[in-house]
Amino acid sequence: MRKLLVHTGVYICVAVGVMMFHLVHLSMKNYTPDFVTRRGTFSHADVKPAGTTDAAEKFWLTVHNQSGFSVECGLLIPRRSGQRFPAVIVLGGKDTGKNAVDFVFDIDEVIVAAPDYGYQPKPKYSIPEFLADVPDIRRALLDMVPAVMLLTDYLAQRPDVDTTKLVLVGYSFGAPFVPAILRLDRRFDAAFIVYGGGELKGLIRHNVRRYHGPLAAEMMGWMGKLLLAPLEPMRSISAVAPIPLVMINGTEDEQIPLENAEQLFDAAREPKKMIWLESKHVHPRNLALTRTIIRTLRDELVRLGILPASRHEQGQSPSASSRRLLLDSGEVPHEL
Repeated sequence: MRKLLVHTGVYICVAVGVMMFHLVHLSMKNYTPDFVTRRGTFSHADVKPAGTTDAAEKFWLTVHNQSGFSVECGLLIPRRSGQRFPAVIVLGGKDTGKNAVDFVFDIDEVIVAAPDYGYQPKPKYSIPEFLADVPDIRRALLDMVPAVMLLTDYLAQRPDVDTTKLVLVGYSFGAPFVPAILRLDRRFDAAFIVYGGGELKGLIRHNVRRYHGPLAAEMMGWMGKLLLAPLEPMRSISAVAPIPLVMINGTEDEQIPLENAEQLFDAAREPKKMIWLESKHVHPRNLALTRTIIRTLRDELVRLGILPASRHEQGQSPSASSRRLLLDSGEVPHEL
């Protein structure tokens, strides 16, 4: 029995060692060639009507490359025709994905595309369930980089898109993808990281600890750090410049600690701007906060020359210095 236990212990140690070696190898690999190959060459797009609003027409969009890779998206097109519009790609929360277009309120001057995530997350996980799904989760997350590049290829060939005014927005779950994408794709004219931060290990550990305790949090933090290394915002944030970067974060955010947001902002190069809102983490059910974020984004797009100042000055979007936020706290934003 003792000999069996010794042999079992040796096998476990070897297995753990092999797994850790593999994880470290994955974390150190250069994924740029993989991302470029996965993106491939744009082939065609399927566009299906999905409804209308007063301001825009909604579509379900599937973009294909010549190798069979595809990305599903929500798409909003202004109902006004005969002109070219700025295009905004929105990387939403894990529960919204392509449905993020349903939370773009009062927009009639930009084309909005929101790619879906290739993995449907469960409402919650046990540790064994999460470990079993890790390969699929990792593949889907890494695929977001080539997916956005392919989506940008599609938008760039549309006659109603102004290719000098392309914007990338990532919020909450979608925020960490922004630096990794911009490191490879330089076609964007502005970038927004909304309710996001840097240092994935710390972010994962912080959020797992809220539900599963410190031991699981530490293990998941290290695993996330190694498996998601290509998406680590701290790796790529300095490469965003000279594309203008705006970060919007909540002072009471329970999911993104203030120090993680500041760490990412400090590592970014100019031009950059941080806006703090007195709020908790963004959530689809908090429509007041969503509207406030959209107004803040519109303000910044006007400041950056992406949207015309004339509509802004006519009272359709009050300035950040004069408005009060429609949040539970009723406070105003302040800049860092």
